[in-house]
Amino acid sequence: MIKKEWSSYVTENFSYKLVALFITLILWLTILGRRDFVLNKKIDIELQTGPNQVVVAQTADSIRVKVSGSRSALKKFMDNSQSGSIYIDISERGEGVLDVDVPLNKIEVPIGVRVLGVRPNMIRAEVVSKAPSPGK
Repeated sequence: MIKKEWSSYVTENFSYKLVALFITLILWLTILGRRDFVLNKKIDIELQTGPNQVVVAQTADSIRVKVSGSRSALKKFMDNSQSGSIYIDISERGEGVLDVDVPLNKIEVPIGVRVLGVRPNMIRAEVVSKAPSPGK
C-alpha cells in the first residue's frame, strides 16, 4: 500500500473541488440573504375631520408598526418618507368621543415587506364643532 502525500489529496481533481466550493458559497449566500428581519417604525397619525369639526384630544399621535422582510426591502421602507404618516378620514363619523381603528391597508409597504402588527391598533379621539368665527 502506497502512502499518498497530503498535498496530492488537495491537488487531485482540483478543478472539481474548486467548482464544488464555488457552488457551496453561492448556496450559502443565497440562504443567508433570504433570512427575514423584523423592525419597528414610528408612524404619525393624522385624523381628518369635517370642515366645521376639530379634534381636541386623542390618545396617541403616532403608532409603532412592526414589519418583517428582507434587509433591502426593509431599508426601502425605513427610508420612504411617504410611510412617515397615515391620514385617517373621520369626517363622516360626527362629533363626540370616537374609537378609531388603525387600518393596516393604509400603511404603505414595498414589495417584500409584511406588516406584523400595530401598537396601538385603536385610537380614541374627541371631536367637537368649531366655534363660529367672530365677524360672521
